[in-house]
Amino acid sequence: MFGMACNSFSFIMSDFYFTTDPGSLMWIKIGYLMMMVALIGFFFALEQILPYRTRHLFTAAGTIVAFITILASREYLTVLALSASLVAFGILALFFSFYVRNTSGVVRGSMRMIFFGFLSGFVGYILRSDFIYYGLGEPVYLLGAFLLVSGLVVMGVALLGSPALDELDWNEKMLELFVIHSSGVLMYHHKFIPIVDLDENLTAAGLTGVQELFKEITQSKTGLNTLSVGEISILFAHKTNFTTALVAKQAYRVLLGKTRDFSDQFELIFGDAVKTFSGEVTQFNNAGRLAINLFSPGTSDQR
Repeated sequence: MFGMACNSFSFIMSDFYFTTDPGSLMWIKIGYLMMMVALIGFFFALEQILPYRTRHLFTAAGTIVAFITILASREYLTVLALSASLVAFGILALFFSFYVRNTSGVVRGSMRMIFFGFLSGFVGYILRSDFIYYGLGEPVYLLGAFLLVSGLVVMGVALLGSPALDELDWNEKMLELFVIHSSGVLMYHHKFIPIVDLDENLTAAGLTGVQELFKEITQSKTGLNTLSVGEISILFAHKTNFTTALVAKQAYRVLLGKTRDFSDQFELIFGDAVKTFSGEVTQFNNAGRLAINLFSPGTSDQR
């Protein structure tokens, strides 16, 4: 944001105060370089977060464009800026497509809000460029400035009020998944981390007992949503005939949303089998594919 603010300040100086060279060219180059510096930091951060093996190609591309900007003449600066913008769109497409697919609920809404803020800011940046200013005039330039500021504000609000970035490591927090019949019998079990060594049937019985105890104490018909025991959290999703419980290192909202999504789809696929369940658990083995799809990436010891 500091780089983009410096970019805006530099273009204001070149457009309204230093309108002739060499002052105008100097401020224009400073503006473009500040934008490049902001984008390079942005590219590096996203490449660290994303699970793809990009080998920092986006960061390298931004750095190359920045060096060329220092040496380029005025007529090539706009082309270089647009090239950097295309690189930005490329990595953002990877970022948002990955996290929108792998988040749900409040977190997914926050990611969409962040993307909307960026898109607004990017359109504003384009409308503030020199070829737009000289071609369409000051009103469009001012509209671009408004969109740029609005986009930054939207992104800031989304980041401050959202768990989205705090929960990006959700796939590293999952331990085990249980689907427990209302009778207390374990129907399906999935391990995300093979080193976890628990008796799944005993754990399922314990979870059922805890649920019933708290329902009795609170006089609630639905049971717990989350339960924390030391450094371990258990997230619940309840259906009429079964309960899904995810054991995790953190009670992330994205994980609670995924647990509920899994429960909904499990009921849709196996609802009839659950209603007539008599102890035969092998009929639920195919739930492993559902678990991997919803909690991807996942590794399992299924039964």
